[in-house]
Amino acid sequence: MRLVIMKAGKVKLCASLCVWLGIVTWIGNVKLHLLSVFVQQDTDRGVLFSVANNQVNNTEINAPGMRGAKSFNIRSALILDNVIEQRVFWSAWLEALATRVFGVEHERKWRERVRDARVVALEAGCGRPTNRLASFADGTRACVRYGIDADQVLGETLSYYLAELLGISNLPPLSLSKLNLSSEQWASVRENIEVLEWSPNAIVSLTEFIPNVTGVFIPAHLQKQQQLSAESLSNMTLSYLLELMQWGDLILFDYLTANFDRIVSHIFSLQWDARVMERTTNNLLKTVNGDLLFIDNEAGLVHGYRVLDLWERYHKILLSSSCMFRRSTVRRVSELKRSGNSAKLLYELYRAREPLARELGSLSEEHALTLQSRIDVVYKHIKLCTEIM
Repeated sequence: MRLVIMKAGKVKLCASLCVWLGIVTWIGNVKLHLLSVFVQQDTDRGVLFSVANNQVNNTEINAPGMRGAKSFNIRSALILDNVIEQRVFWSAWLEALATRVFGVEHERKWRERVRDARVVALEAGCGRPTNRLASFADGTRACVRYGIDADQVLGETLSYYLAELLGISNLPPLSLSKLNLSSEQWASVRENIEVLEWSPNAIVSLTEFIPNVTGVFIPAHLQKQQQLSAESLSNMTLSYLLELMQWGDLILFDYLTANFDRIVSHIFSLQWDARVMERTTNNLLKTVNGDLLFIDNEAGLVHGYRVLDLWERYHKILLSSSCMFRRSTVRRVSELKRSGNSAKLLYELYRAREPLARELGSLSEEHALTLQSRIDVVYKHIKLCTEIM
């Protein structure tokens, strides 16, 4: 197979890449700036690896810490061998393309910067009316989630740190703050807070505001509540494969946290709204890079566990629709199962990162057992997928 890589202007680079049975080696963080890729068909072997990648844009978007844009505008079908390994794991080369959405160092610096930064304005723009978009003196913006009660802030926060334990980086950086109206951080917007009737000294969560995002539609196979087959991947674009890999993480994450306020609520609504699955998903956004953002996780872990009996049927339907996973996510799930005490690991991480952790609290003993039980269920589900696929 011969690749001819053409770049704009007078510069032309030609290279040959031997591909045997679709085995592709990806080295480090090498970035290919391709304006057009044309791949000849090996008709003797019937192998087609067709990529017309008209633009690979590595320009950083206006959101510090997020990876460089990878907007693969692929006009022709992308047919890949070895997209799936052992019929249930996304291939290593494909997973290697999906770098962290938010870098670890960026998250650390963001938390430290906003924890005591002075808020100069509060306005609408972050979902529910009880939330506000905060502007800081240095120009940073964040969503302030007050929550109907403290459990929602706790659920949002613990969901973020559980994602960290799972190696899922699709949640914007988060930090906690106390509404001390006499402090330098909140003094400038004291009147706004009083109008909102936020309780003084309540603990709120701050999450990084990401601009230029769009809504996300549920993939076709999930709309039909069907598993994605390896054969159906043959005509999907690279960008869509990367998105599907993130959907796999989202399904496992929402099951573990029992978050009903995203895809599960759509499944529930099918009882009276046959077209609900055709609309954009609650609390899920997409960046210009194609990264999914799992936002507004206030229903996770605490409130979600409290009303589990009402929603568990629909959580199981969603989990059963997914049988393709990242190896890295499966590895983290396996580690949490072996630990036998995921809630303890979660609390240790949360307490190490958040000075207000002791004051806000953590999972009850009952909810800690629920988390471990759900990790066991996910582990068994993955094992079953490897046996039946």
